[in-house]
Amino acid sequence: MKNLFCGAALLAALATASAASAQTAPTTTTPTTTTTTTTIADPAVVLTPEQQKQRADEAKAAYEAQKQQTSANEQALRAQKNQLKEERNQSKDIKDQLKEQRRQERAQKDQMKEQRRTASEAKKREKEARDQAKAEKRRAKELEKAAKN
Repeated sequence: MKNLFCGAALLAALATASAASAQTAPTTTTPTTTTTTTTIADPAVVLTPEQQKQRADEAKAAYEAQKQQTSANEQALRAQKNQLKEERNQSKDIKDQLKEQRRQERAQKDQMKEQRRTASEAKKREKEARDQAKAEKRRAKELEKAAKN
């Protein structure tokens, strides 16, 4: 951007210098029939006001085109940065979701483990209760037998 402004300033200075030299140069009465337009600003070349205006317009158009190109490039760069930022955010969100999912899976696994342990303990208590009931039945039978004898 800085180079662009310097270039525009240089073109303006050259156009001013050309205009100044054209005003101070003696006028010649010999007509010149050059049809080639020089694009290099040479202070030795005398330019007509129309040529000066044309060069100034060309310089301004070049400046505007460069300015527009720079603006478009900056906008594309901003869009690309925003897209990368969005992708990073999405990636982070996905990682966070996966972490949360793993945490939930571990919690569910622990819960199932606790349920199995509780069920196993309940089964052991039921077996102990059955065994105790059987033992009491046997004792009751033995007592009955002993009482009959």
